[in-house]
Amino acid sequence: MSELRTLTETELQALLEEALAMRAFASLRAQDSVRMLGQLQVVRLEPGTAIWLEGAKHRDHLPACGRPVILSLILGDRAISCSTVMLSSHEEAPHPPLLRTAWPVQPLEFHKREEVRVATPSLPPLEGTLIHQGRRLPVKLLNFTETGMGVGLEAIESFEPLEQVEVETQLPGGDPFRALAEVRHFETLEGDPLPTRIGLVLLNLPAGIQVSLRSLIQARRMYLSQDLRG
Repeated sequence: MSELRTLTETELQALLEEALAMRAFASLRAQDSVRMLGQLQVVRLEPGTAIWLEGAKHRDHLPACGRPVILSLILGDRAISCSTVMLSSHEEAPHPPLLRTAWPVQPLEFHKREEVRVATPSLPPLEGTLIHQGRRLPVKLLNFTETGMGVGLEAIESFEPLEQVEVETQLPGGDPFRALAEVRHFETLEGDPLPTRIGLVLLNLPAGIQVSLRSLIQARRMYLSQDLRG
């Protein structure tokens, strides 16, 4: 469950200074998109004006200047999401891009850390099958939470919000995974190797599958933390 909170300016400043002090991990997602840019860290603040992030790569698809985005920060066992706007990205060689977003728009959304979507771009996505209207479509499972996942298709397909599909894959270690899911987001990315992107919410997961999925997420979260510290 998430909680919306409106902070005083002093509280918001203190929260973001905490994020800066610990170089908090962060991710960006354009609003109304399931595509997430992760492996970022807070590196600078312009109080009342902007937040600076590092960790993006030149090959990353960066949100355009002026595009509304969702910024998520990890602070201990808390995850905070806020609406903001992409201000700029600096791509001066040989340094990787530095990203600058506007000061957060309130209210902020507070989550438990385990609800945060885990994406590990340095690991290959899981291969899977999406069963949609009786058709079996090959998909790549790109990111996960304990209650949902983002998937990509090489073919261009259409989906309706709230319609139900099934997802099948084999988790690392050999555990079979099959689950009913509901479409929450859908978009088409022209020119992308996976042009169809879908955000799914998992429904009525059996206890055994929940345990297997939780183990996968924890393993990837540990891998991501080690990768970022390195």
